[in-house]
Amino acid sequence: MPPAAYALVTLFVACSVVVGIVAVRLAARVGGPTRRLAYLLPVLAGFGAFYLIGHKLGLSVGPEVGLFGFQVALLGDIAIGFAAALVAALVRAAVVRVRRPGPGTGEAPAAG
Repeated sequence: MPPAAYALVTLFVACSVVVGIVAVRLAARVGGPTRRLAYLLPVLAGFGAFYLIGHKLGLSVGPEVGLFGFQVALLGDIAIGFAAALVAALVRAAVVRVRRPGPGTGEAPAAG
């Protein structure tokens, strides 16, 4: 794999981390967890969307720009990655909300 491909993958990993962090912070507003482990699933979902859309399916959403010698639909890919990360964070928030005990049950909160 040429060095330019490594640079592109590194860029998408960095974008995945950023969209995952933003998605978790938004999901935290509706009761989602904010522990370090809560960031893993949205980051992986964002990167998985980048991989599936751009590499496996070869779809191009939005205008393409030249990046490290490749034609990349960066804005569309980031939007799709953010959507996937947000869905993952919101699903996790919903699961955590459902698993939390009601007031007065005397149970300890579930880890999440």
